Amino acid sequence: MSPTSLPPASPASLGFSPERLDRLDDAMRGEIDAGHYAAISVAVARCGKLAKFRTYGCQSLETGAPLREDAIFRIASMTKPVIAVAMMSLYEEGRWQLDDPVTKFVPEFADLKVMRDGRLVPLDRPMTMRHLMASCAGFAFLVPMGSTNPKLDEMYLAADLFSGTNEDMVAKLARLPLEAQPGTLFRYGLQQEVQGVIIQRLSGEPLDAFLERRIFGPLGMTDTGFGVAPKERERIAPRYALDENLKLGLAADQSPFPVLAGTAAGEKPTYLLSIAGLYSTVQDYLRFAQMLADRGTLDGARILAPSSVKLMTSDLLPEGVPLRFLQPFAGVGYGMGVGIVLDPAHADFNGGAIGAGSYYWGGVHGTWFWVDPVNDVIVVGMVQQVDAGNAMTGRPYPVPDIRGMARSIVYGALVEPDTQA
Repeated sequence: MSPTSLPPASPASLGFSPERLDRLDDAMRGEIDAGHYAAISVAVARCGKLAKFRTYGCQSLETGAPLREDAIFRIASMTKPVIAVAMMSLYEEGRWQLDDPVTKFVPEFADLKVMRDGRLVPLDRPMTMRHLMASCAGFAFLVPMGSTNPKLDEMYLAADLFSGTNEDMVAKLARLPLEAQPGTLFRYGLQQEVQGVIIQRLSGEPLDAFLERRIFGPLGMTDTGFGVAPKERERIAPRYALDENLKLGLAADQSPFPVLAGTAAGEKPTYLLSIAGLYSTVQDYLRFAQMLADRGTLDGARILAPSSVKLMTSDLLPEGVPLRFLQPFAGVGYGMGVGIVLDPAHADFNGGAIGAGSYYWGGVHGTWFWVDPVNDVIVVGMVQQVDAGNAMTGRPYPVPDIRGMARSIVYGALVEPDTQA
């Protein structure tokens, strides 16, 4: 057992039918055999114990070596919940409040304007920390994913936001218009970058040092960070891509995220990307998720208070402002760095047989997790393929969504949901 994993228990003792849970093996291997995915790693936990952990496919298609149990993955947007926990740890110290104006911490934003019909107009309300944490602060993004003004996204892309340091990014962002008035539009993108700078300013520490001291170290997440030590880089799962014939090939870019293209796999970049820059393992992220499930603590390490976890995993979006990507989502809200399944029967792309109030997120390369407080279930899965995480956001991907398959199989196997191990 990895020193960073949860204690194992038999699936039956945790309320799962072992035979039904083993359907995961057939499903995941079937996708590997079909050539849809190069490698898949999945862990299922309940009541704080590990019910199942399996790896499928190849660490390297070129060599045929099997996927390592300790494989390291680029977790992309699963960085966002980590940044939210860091922010909440500072919230607990009274360093910021939901209704504080963001300019209290980022005075560079004092002269922000909104672009409307080609004109710049003043803000009609202050941008608050609540807006920033709920991803409705008004910023555009680099790609037109749910954009209301693609030309503005082109301006953001042309600004070369990530070529310097995190502080340089804020100065560049302050010169760009907002897409919408604060609190009026959920727009996936740059809010966590601003949060990362606020963490550094409030703590007086580099972002990576703060995360290590306050989260990764206490939780025993020994393989999580913005870079990978040279002697451990052989553990990094290569990122693959499907071509127009659905044939897998090594992706040209092996950086943590496309905006860091040119950064070698495992190399720590100058810019620490709060939206999508971390590497991690299934075992490490399972411990992070279990800490949230256990209301802020794990193995004696208290990271957050229960009330902070509850706030972070509550729907913070203003009334009438839906979570949206290419389209508005029904049945889903957004907390701090996580989506919230408000109505499982109607939750677009994230519903089904899952408890109301479950929170989740994923990464564009195919990593995912969810925590289901109703059934005390956690699932963490990891893949490394270009755009394999699209399904979570309702964007097309040409092969089956293994995250959705895992959800159906896990809950189909939970035949004794009242079991308390």
